[in-house]
Amino acid sequence: MWLPELDHGRPAYLAIADDIARAIRRGTLRPGDRLPTHRLLADLLGVNVSTVTRAYREAARRRLIDGETGRGTFVLGRSAEAALFAYNGDPARDLIDLSTNTPPRAPRDSELAATISAFSSGESASLLHYHTTGDWLVHRATAARWLGLRGIDVDPAAIVVCAGAQHAMETALSLFEGADAVATEALVYPGLKAIARQRRLTLEPLAMDGEGVTPAAVEAACRHAGGRVVVLSPTLQNPTTASMGLARREQIVSIARRYDTLIVEEDVYGLLPATPSAPLAALAPERVCYVTGLSKTVAPGLRIGYLVLPPRLRNRMDEAEHRTSWYVSPISATIAAHWMHGGTALDRLARQRTELAARHRIVCERLAAFKWHGGAHCPHVWLEIGRRNADEFAERARARGVAVVPKSVFACGRQGGVEAVRISIGAAPNRKLLDRGLTLIAELLSEQA
Repeated sequence: MWLPELDHGRPAYLAIADDIARAIRRGTLRPGDRLPTHRLLADLLGVNVSTVTRAYREAARRRLIDGETGRGTFVLGRSAEAALFAYNGDPARDLIDLSTNTPPRAPRDSELAATISAFSSGESASLLHYHTTGDWLVHRATAARWLGLRGIDVDPAAIVVCAGAQHAMETALSLFEGADAVATEALVYPGLKAIARQRRLTLEPLAMDGEGVTPAAVEAACRHAGGRVVVLSPTLQNPTTASMGLARREQIVSIARRYDTLIVEEDVYGLLPATPSAPLAALAPERVCYVTGLSKTVAPGLRIGYLVLPPRLRNRMDEAEHRTSWYVSPISATIAAHWMHGGTALDRLARQRTELAARHRIVCERLAAFKWHGGAHCPHVWLEIGRRNADEFAERARARGVAVVPKSVFACGRQGGVEAVRISIGAAPNRKLLDRGLTLIAELLSEQA
C-alpha cells in the first residue's frame, strides 16, 4: 500500500499532495488505484483526519485524484506529461515555473485591445457567429502567405485550419487509422505522447544525435513493416533543442522516398531561428504532412494551428471539417488573420526572438559551468546533469523553489544515455525570476557535484 513520506518542514497536507504527484510520476500509483480512506491514512501518519481531507482536496484540485461517494478516492488517469498542461502553483510558497514551454509574456500587451477596437461594428458582430465558407477561404489565403515565410509554397485549399498545433498533429495522425505504431524521436514533446496514448498508438523510438534522429535509425524504421509513418521535429526539437542541417534533412527525405514513407513534420518553432533550414515539407511536399501554429511564435491564446497535407491525403479531409476548423473560434481566427495580414504577427515574432536572445544570455552566465544545449532563439534549454537521476533532481529543484521537467517525461521507450532536464526559459514571468531560477539550479548542481 502506498504511504506518503511527510516533509516536516512544510504543511503536512501539501506534503501528502506532493507525494501523491510524485507517486503518479514514478508509477507507484497508477490510474484507478484506490487510496487509503481519510481516517486510515490519518492513523498511519499520525495526523488529523482534517489534514488528510485537506490533502486529498488539494490533490483533487490538481486533478490527480477524485472521490466517489460510497466507493472511495481513486487516482485519475493522468500521465506525467499531461500534468504539465495543468500546472497549478503551490499556494504555500512561490514556485518559479520553468516547466511549461510557453513564449515570454510581455509586461504590457495592448495589441489585442487595439485590434478589437479597430473592428467595424458589423465586423465585431460577425465574430459571435459561425464563420462562413468565404471567411475560411480568406483565412486560408492569409495563412498561405504566412507559411510562405517558412518556404512552404501551398495552395490555400490544402491548408486545414485547426484549434492549435496539438489539434493539427492529432488530426494528421487520425488519417492513418490502420497504423498501430509510428516512429519518432526517442525523446518527444509531451503533447505527442498524450495523443499517442489517446489513439492507442505505440511510439517507436529512433536513435538521436546532435542533429536529431539519425538517417540510419530512420532507414531501419522504414524497413520495418510498421514504419510507414514517421513523426519528426527537425527544428529546435523539444526537448533536446536539436536542429537538423540541410544535408541531414535531404538524407531523411531521400530515405522516405526510397521506402515510400510518409512524414509528419512538427514545425512550431520553425520561425524562431535566425537562419533556419528549409522544412521537410518544402523538400518533399508530396509526402510530408506539415504541422505548425501560432502558439509558439505569435500568441498561445489564439489557439490557431495549421495542417498542410500532401496531395495523396487531401481527399481524406473533404468530409472532416466538423473535427477541424469547426473547433476554431471565429474570434481567434479573425484576430489571427488581421495580425498575419497587417504585420502585427511579424512584430510579435520579432519581439519574442529579441526577448529569447536576452534570456539566453542569462542562461550562458548562470549555467556557464555546466553542459547544456539551446540556441539564442530557442525557448528551452536541455541541461545535462551527469550521473544524477533526473526525476530526483527535478524533485530537489522543486523543493528549492524552481520547477523543471525530467527526461523521463519525454522518453517514448527505454531510457538510456545522459540524464537531463528541460528548462523552459520563456516560462518565467520576467528575466529577474529566470535569473533566480537558474541560480537555484546552478547551486543544486554544484552541491551534488
